Amino acid sequence: MPTLKETLTGWRDRAEIDWFGQFVQAWIPFNAWMVHNYGDLKDAELIDRVKNGGNVVFNRITPMLAQNLPLAKGGATGWKDDSPEAQHFRHRCGDLHRLLQACVVESRRGPLTFEAVDVGPNPKIDDQQTNYGRQFRVRRNHPAKGEYLLEVSKTKTTAAVSIQLQSYDWELVTVDASFLALELGHQSRLKLMFEAIAPRLVRNVLQPHGTTGGLVCGDATFIPEPSKVFSALIDILYGLRNALFHGSITPNQQHNEIYEPAYHLVMRLVRCTV
Repeated sequence: MPTLKETLTGWRDRAEIDWFGQFVQAWIPFNAWMVHNYGDLKDAELIDRVKNGGNVVFNRITPMLAQNLPLAKGGATGWKDDSPEAQHFRHRCGDLHRLLQACVVESRRGPLTFEAVDVGPNPKIDDQQTNYGRQFRVRRNHPAKGEYLLEVSKTKTTAAVSIQLQSYDWELVTVDASFLALELGHQSRLKLMFEAIAPRLVRNVLQPHGTTGGLVCGDATFIPEPSKVFSALIDILYGLRNALFHGSITPNQQHNEIYEPAYHLVMRLVRCTV
């Protein structure tokens, strides 16, 4: 016969809501809406289309991410949304940030966090600078799509540098003999230029400590740019989807708690579509 503790534990476990399952059920109609809207594209391409705007989800959610701001960038008077539903949405965003800070969820870029989120494709493909008479240039999709070319002009005493890559991988640059021959300052400059033409824009959307004018969401304060915060939120939710589908989530209580606000946020996105 089970002990009282075993009985109570068993009933408690049965009473716990499976937020993993709830999240998946919410994601299915959201994914169906994306496919219906944009066609049978790869998941990452569908997510980019949502982030870029011009759709009902973007149009209805970004006003909710502008209410605390003195002026919604790109928005007209009365554009902000401070309805009870919008307040609840912002509160859930803050909950999600807090829970992700307390428990690691791994993604392809490392831990999922609003401090490093993919806000979309990087339009910059060419960076050119001059330093101490040397010309520095880093290009993406050159000489062909998906390739990278890093160049530094020669001087009277040093040879020119030309490094061609088939993928965006800084580690490949660091083992190139011509790169290693550069002085450290030039190496650092080339690295910053390489990061500037990265295929994706990775940003911190949390407001820096000690500054004012941010978007307050519970205990979290985001930067005063609704479209970037929207992109970040979509990226985080997509990352949580991937963590589940790719098996990188441990089904414990802490991870289950993270998916509670995530479920409510996705459900709000779904309600925009019907």
